[in-house]
Amino acid sequence: MKKNKIIVGSRASELALTQTRWVIQCLKEKFPHIDFEIVEIKTIGDKILDKTLDKIGGKGLFVKEIETALLQGEIDMAVHSMKDVPTEMTEDLMIGAITEREDIRDVLISKNGLKIAELPLGARIGTSSLRRAAQLLNFRPDLQIEPIRGNIATRMKKIEQLDLDGVILAAAGILRMGWHDRITEYLSTDICIPAVGQGALGIQVRSGDQETIELVRSINDPEVAFCVNAERSFMRELKGGCHVPIGAYAWMEGDNLRMKTVVSAPDGKEQIKLEEASHPKDGEILGVDMAVKSLKEGAQEILTRIEVGE
Repeated sequence: MKKNKIIVGSRASELALTQTRWVIQCLKEKFPHIDFEIVEIKTIGDKILDKTLDKIGGKGLFVKEIETALLQGEIDMAVHSMKDVPTEMTEDLMIGAITEREDIRDVLISKNGLKIAELPLGARIGTSSLRRAAQLLNFRPDLQIEPIRGNIATRMKKIEQLDLDGVILAAAGILRMGWHDRITEYLSTDICIPAVGQGALGIQVRSGDQETIELVRSINDPEVAFCVNAERSFMRELKGGCHVPIGAYAWMEGDNLRMKTVVSAPDGKEQIKLEEASHPKDGEILGVDMAVKSLKEGAQEILTRIEVGE
């Protein structure tokens, strides 16, 4: 490696910085002679906290400013939660590596230590995700969903501040922060299929920066990459984002890649769920096929209704 210093872009949240430091540590073990500097970048998604993501333009709002810094050469690479990375990006940028994956599930953190099935009738649950809300309502139509935004510490504080019965968050963030003891229940994927890419970190680089591409490729996890790319192909084919309750989770089972997907009506009353398998290298084809099948089985009607604002 000729480079002796790499500038890494990251969101400024405590979790994002923890994830970025972890990636740097992995790279330092392989390239001890390289210095890494973190540049904190505040994104629109971090600045606007009084509106849900679907109202302000979706998850791309957590990466746009970071991508601009990368394109302008202000940083050499960026660490993202893969669930925040839009499925379409400029050809000048690429995901150079997807790291090993943390727990993919959503978790309940409840006020009184009650699990999701034990919560009182009409319990108030905070979540910033339409996907989580829709699937929770399918499981328990009596729940009252309260929209909350902010970093994970802020969202956990909302339990007391808003007198909620609990909040739903991604396990990955809680575990990476070392807050295992706060988790009341890990939600089964039978109840709540996670967001595309949930639990995986992606390292974004410039497509022409061969040296940095080679550097980050050293910590790529091929199995996780196959799985995440399959999930992303499902969402890309559906043209889904934050404004649509879509979930997909792929995992390795023996020599096969298996994937569960869901497209849900926002109220949870209608859900199109599929589970299929393929060879890992055909994961992206599987994602497209499952999207097409979902559309034929009723997802098209759901998406059309959401589009016209019903």
